[in-house]
This record gives sequence, C-alpha cells and structure tokens, in this order.
Amino acid sequence: MKRLFYNIIAVSTVVLPIITSAASTLREVTEKFVDIVSRSLLPLLFTIALAWFIWGIVDFIRGADNQSVRDAGKRRMLWGIIGLLAMVGYISLVGVFSSTFFSESPGLPQLKGQ
Repeated sequence: MKRLFYNIIAVSTVVLPIITSAASTLREVTEKFVDIVSRSLLPLLFTIALAWFIWGIVDFIRGADNQSVRDAGKRRMLWGIIGLLAMVGYISLVGVFSSTFFSESPGLPQLKGQ
C-alpha cells in the first residue's frame, strides 16, 4: 500500500507541472485535468470494470455446482457494478460542476468515429 502511495506521488509530481505549465487560470487547469481523465483514464476504467463484471457472470454460470466459485463470481459482479457506478457518478459530478461553475456542457467521453 505504501508503494502505491509513493508511486502516485511520484507520477503526480511529474504530471501536474506539465498540466499546469500550459494553463494560467484555475479554469484552464480544471479543464485540462477533466479532459485528461475523461479521454484517457475513464474509458480504460470502464473497460476494466465491465470486463470484471462479465468475468463474474462467467464464473457464476460456469461454477453452478460449486458454491465457492459462485460466491467468487458474485463478488466480482458486485465489484464490477460498484466500479461502473463510481465512474457514472464521476461523470455526473463533472457535469453538475461544469454547468454550475463554468456554464458549459461537460466534456463527456466519446467514442471516436471514422
């Protein structure tokens, strides 16, 4: 756990100055941060949470005769749903704060078309 904390600190000391050097106001810093999270991190986390949920469904169905495998599948499904709800909550909060404080529609993650 300490190692994860130190890794987060190390990455943030490298990334945050890069983000803030191009921005001069709090609004620009906030927009840059939300843009990075919504375009890079959020789709990756959605994919991981959905895969975790589907893996739980597969384990639950495959282990129909084994109670411990079914329980593991239930736990995976539960944590997948919690992860998906957390990301939907993030998108909702960004939408509320963007429209309240900046009077703009939020930059929601979009799939790139051809």
